[in-house]
Amino acid sequence: MKKRNLLFYYLILAVVLFLWWYFTLLPINLRHPGFFFSLIVIAFLVLLPFLGFFTFGNVNKKDNNASHGEDDDVYREQVGPFGIRYRVRVDSKADSPRDQFNRIIKGFRKGRRLLWIPVIMLVLYFVLQVTGAKIFRSRDYADLITKVDGDFSEDVYEIEFYDIPTVDRDTAMRLGNKRMGEMADLVSQFNVAEDYTQINYKGRPTRVTPLRYVDFFKWFNNNQAGLPRVVMVDLISGEVQMHQLSSGMKYSDSDMFFRNISRYLRFKYPTAIMGDERFEVDEEGTPFWIAPVLKPQVGWFGGQDVIEVILCNAITGETEKIPVEECPTWADRIYPAELIIEQLDWNGIYQDGFFNSLIGQQGVLRTTQGYNYLALYDDVFLYTGITSVASDASNLGFVLVNLRTKDTKFYPVSSADEYSAMASAEGAVQEKRYSSTFPILLNVGDEPTYCMALKDDAQLVKMYALVNAENYQVTATGFSIREALSNYQLRLAGRLQIDDGQDTPNDTAPITISGTLTDIQSVVMEGNSYYYLLLEGHDEVLSAPITVSHRLPFLSPGEELTLTCEGGEIPAGSPRFVLGIEQE
Repeated sequence: MKKRNLLFYYLILAVVLFLWWYFTLLPINLRHPGFFFSLIVIAFLVLLPFLGFFTFGNVNKKDNNASHGEDDDVYREQVGPFGIRYRVRVDSKADSPRDQFNRIIKGFRKGRRLLWIPVIMLVLYFVLQVTGAKIFRSRDYADLITKVDGDFSEDVYEIEFYDIPTVDRDTAMRLGNKRMGEMADLVSQFNVAEDYTQINYKGRPTRVTPLRYVDFFKWFNNNQAGLPRVVMVDLISGEVQMHQLSSGMKYSDSDMFFRNISRYLRFKYPTAIMGDERFEVDEEGTPFWIAPVLKPQVGWFGGQDVIEVILCNAITGETEKIPVEECPTWADRIYPAELIIEQLDWNGIYQDGFFNSLIGQQGVLRTTQGYNYLALYDDVFLYTGITSVASDASNLGFVLVNLRTKDTKFYPVSSADEYSAMASAEGAVQEKRYSSTFPILLNVGDEPTYCMALKDDAQLVKMYALVNAENYQVTATGFSIREALSNYQLRLAGRLQIDDGQDTPNDTAPITISGTLTDIQSVVMEGNSYYYLLLEGHDEVLSAPITVSHRLPFLSPGEELTLTCEGGEIPAGSPRFVLGIEQE
């Protein structure tokens, strides 16, 4: 290949590689497997001219055998490794495809030694992959996250009904889009991004998301001013705020070219292995993009974990890369939820070695198929259940992970899994055919309790449900969260649950209580009537559902009753459950 053609080839290759990097945004880091493998391909392309695939150079004729009357020989000039030139004699009539292929093979043989460079790199790539193989380093994967046992009643404080977040992500998106549709001056130029990141904003659980340019032409007309507002949805009240920014956002995922946030951060930090950017706002409402910086912790490529974080002001583009422990407290989402779930699974699966995860599987655990967020102590915690690999309908406990610090606490509470709780909530109103949202975890009376919304076919919230995590048969619903909470507390106080998971003591045989009725009161829970009775000479409150006797509504003080009640010890302040009633 002529020197001019060689330069032209490398110029085209450089342009193609730049465009490839511009769109893929791979980190220029040998500890990233995608870049390392791409480097092997690039090395092959760089050496390609010397491997015999470009054999068409200058062709000169030279008459060496004119005295013998032979045809002129044809010499082809080629450039070898390191610019060394050499000539190859070929037959001037050898121009068939087969002859062309033979010439390529001959050229390849001359440069085949250079082929060892990408081959050695490819072998090294697989060797480095083995250094982080789970079969050899399973314990290291398990130790990427550390769980400590926690006390649920102490770590998760009980909140009032007016502080319970009842707006899920889908509902927040509907509310945000609806409010955007009311902004006539904005809706023609912008729409709402689907980020809806859950954060704590001024002590309130909130989902925040930026606006987006509708298309390229809207970006072209508005990019100088930037995105003017941020959508903020309060997850307790459902209030939507179109937060006006002091200056437009100039950096976002809907911006073009070098102001696209992913490309902007990649060109500022070309070697950093970054996770997906998360949109947040600080306590003053200033928008930021937060990108976790990852580093492999197991072998050369494996077990990535967050070691630093990049904070980018979405208005000015100012960036700062700091260690995780120095991250400001307003930044709630440092560790990606997907990374935490992956590390929790590794911790449960490989705690006793790789082969135990395949054979025997003693003590092998995994996370349940779903997770949610809790707002506690001005931080956002990831909640998910822990179950066995047998995939039954129960949890062995659950974990709370602080997404800013990665502090992880495990609560060994035997409970129903989230989907069983959802099915229980749907079954309580099965005639309405409502569907349940994925639950959040609350502390109600020191009891871990699933809270969820019930939606109709139009995905509108119609009711709310609370399900006891330890016994999902204890379910209460209401048309407001206050009503659902009140009904649930009555269910707990009335001990109307059936706990099949505990051994039945020997002294719980039914007992008989007789006496004069001194007082009777009725309550309605979930459309069913329950009666609370007091008998003369007995300090305990007695509780009976209407199904015990249809004469309950007609009882009045002064009547003599003989009641069959549950036996055993009754906690102080709790009523004793009535199994049957006889009138004398």
